[in-house]
Amino acid sequence: MAKTIRTMEDFSDFVGLSRTTVSKYFNDPNSVRKNTRSAIEAALKKSDFRPSMFAVNLNRRRSNILGVIIPNSTDPFYMALTRRIELIANEAGFLAFVLSSDGRAEMEDQAIQTFRSMNIAGAIIAPLGVRSHHRILAELGASIPLIYVDSPLDETSSFVGTDNRQSFRLIVDYLCRSGEPPCYFAMPLVNNNASARQEAYVEAMQQFKMTPRIVPVEDARSWDFEKFGFDEATRILKAGGFPTRTVLCAN
Repeated sequence: MAKTIRTMEDFSDFVGLSRTTVSKYFNDPNSVRKNTRSAIEAALKKSDFRPSMFAVNLNRRRSNILGVIIPNSTDPFYMALTRRIELIANEAGFLAFVLSSDGRAEMEDQAIQTFRSMNIAGAIIAPLGVRSHHRILAELGASIPLIYVDSPLDETSSFVGTDNRQSFRLIVDYLCRSGEPPCYFAMPLVNNNASARQEAYVEAMQQFKMTPRIVPVEDARSWDFEKFGFDEATRILKAGGFPTRTVLCAN
């Protein structure tokens, strides 16, 4: 009975090549000679062996794994974002590995340490911002390419996300032209978007010669935005309602 091929060592014996040569092929097929490559590819078809790409990546000096850290794995926005990242990464020959910080700095730190042990090629992080340990993130950014999404860590960060000043200026302009000037319903103070969006609202209202009206909300740090919005809106309505008929929600 033929031996079941489970490991790289088994496959090396099957194809009649050294473990080093086989590993070299899986790291980069073009790094081995053409006849060696043909022999390995023929053996792969015959044996139906598929190596653990996770294990292959761990053995590389720099893997093709992209680390992704998000604050909430159940949030629809972050779910859609990670799906898109995974698709684009796969098309480019990378493997996106997603971890959640669950809105906690210690979990964000743990995720970073996990990725550093995996020799990741780069990282895409939606930082907690006010709770993030900036030193740990700075050390990560000094060792690999690092991009922040949704919210920048600070003004010097490489960042992909919404231009809050531009978007809120457009929103305020539309709301003022189509109805009553809006009051502002803030988001929980979980990252830099909270302050940036409120500042953008105030700036836009003043630009259009309107008086900013910020609705007082509880000083929350929760990533459960839906619950926060429901609880605060209920409290405000019970207390007499919003000061205007138009409400601009931060999130």
